[in-house]
Amino acid sequence: MTISFKVDYLTCSRRHIKDAHILQHAGRRANAGQLFGFSVECGLKALLVIGGAQVDTDGNITQRTGFRKHLPDLGQHVTGMMTLPDGRSASLLQSRLPHLNQMNDWHIDHRYWRTSELPLSSVSHWDMAALEMNDLLDDVVSLGLL
Repeated sequence: MTISFKVDYLTCSRRHIKDAHILQHAGRRANAGQLFGFSVECGLKALLVIGGAQVDTDGNITQRTGFRKHLPDLGQHVTGMMTLPDGRSASLLQSRLPHLNQMNDWHIDHRYWRTSELPLSSVSHWDMAALEMNDLLDDVVSLGLL
């Protein structure tokens, strides 16, 4: 029996990167950048859930896991991990996401900022991080883990 949750980090990660590319090609870099960050964040959370992070009845990662964070805090937390929740080494995850550290200047609060205040020069780095995440998720899905 498959459990279906309201929260679906994998599907949301895919939706956000797709929409980010549409916006980027339309010259809407500010909103594209925001969605690249959401794509990476959702992808990380999808990986953490398959790695054993505890979720609530809706599928949200619970507060007590320490993973209910936004980028850049979530990315820094993951890159500082030696093991995943299920005890596996986090080094493979980290090696597959070399641009994750490029998300350090992405913030959820950018959605409130004036465009002139956004670090738009980082959008290409955020795009790379989102593409790396998408590739990693493809591999995880092909292995039947998600």
